[in-house]
Amino acid sequence: MSKNLLTFVLPLMALIMLAASPLYAEQHIARRLGHPSTRFADPLHTPEDLRDRLTSQKLKADVAVIVNLCEDWRGNLSDFLQAAATAPITPLQIPIGARLKAMSTRKDGKPRLIRNLIWGGIEPIDAYEFSFYSKGRRYRCVTPKLCCNFWVEDAGPDLRTPILKLECSAPEAVSTYRPVKVCLTVNNAGDVTDELVTVTLPVPEGAIFVKPSGETHAAARRVFWRISNLAPGVSKQLCADFKATQPGTLAFESSARSAVARPVESWCSTRISGIPAVRFEVVDIDDPIEVGRQETYELSVTNQGLTTLTNVKIVCTLESSQQFVSCTGATTAQAQGRTITTAPLSTLSSKDTVKWQVVVKSLAPGDVRFTAELTSDQFKRPINETEATHQY
Repeated sequence: MSKNLLTFVLPLMALIMLAASPLYAEQHIARRLGHPSTRFADPLHTPEDLRDRLTSQKLKADVAVIVNLCEDWRGNLSDFLQAAATAPITPLQIPIGARLKAMSTRKDGKPRLIRNLIWGGIEPIDAYEFSFYSKGRRYRCVTPKLCCNFWVEDAGPDLRTPILKLECSAPEAVSTYRPVKVCLTVNNAGDVTDELVTVTLPVPEGAIFVKPSGETHAAARRVFWRISNLAPGVSKQLCADFKATQPGTLAFESSARSAVARPVESWCSTRISGIPAVRFEVVDIDDPIEVGRQETYELSVTNQGLTTLTNVKIVCTLESSQQFVSCTGATTAQAQGRTITTAPLSTLSSKDTVKWQVVVKSLAPGDVRFTAELTSDQFKRPINETEATHQY
């Protein structure tokens, strides 16, 4: 065979072999689109047309061939089909001279893929595109409207991530031993599902479990919840009931963590007010008492409740047959006529007792009543006590 003949035959054989392959790898210049013999499917007029073409049962096998021939494709075909059916589709214009990674076509009715293509037409290409994710990568599908000659290209790693948000809510104030309902709201503000989120709520000092809706860890004194597959935009509310054993402030410090998202924390608190209770006693030391002698009344105040009493004050009233002599005790006192008023005691702690001694002189015989009235900030109504004394 002559040298000139070899020069002609070898390139021709190469072209024949390339035409027989479903994949064209050398650089091509495309000048026209939409020929019925080379277009992948019928022309497109709306995004819904594209969905119909890519998800139709008739074209299912051909679509799979093109997707799997795309150079950068490493994903799952099911993810592509799901995106073709549901992903937002936007218009795209491909300029003259643009280099395209690939484009599908047909030869003898069979699907083929041309790679490394230059658009050399006289007008830009009107196309549609949509993006989707599969197996940790982001992909882009581009489809010219005239020919539906779609292709898929890798757009980089999947940078989506779940973003956790956590809110804590609790009542502003609750009485001691009353239920305190604490609710946590965890939300995925990201753009991908978080497979497992763990929310933890430690039990504050001075509180006990009542009704936890999650799992409890008694030794660590905490309640925790596990949330599987928290989808983007989804919120879950998690609640637990506690009781406080003493007045003060219960601080609830919660946290949410997952293997992917950054951990978040939240804080809320409830003021625990103790239930007020008081024992007020008035006792005469000597009874009966002779006229002209002195009687001592002992006033005793015990804080039986679980909250501090404030501004504790006593007002005593004598009958006309008695005369004030003196008053000693927890605070000073003043007498005006037959009324004796103690200076307010600023605070009386829980379980503490204070006393006063009021000394009076018996002026005339009779069955007298010594009255005393106790007031405090914690009681809306005064507390009254009366002690009977026989004077002779």
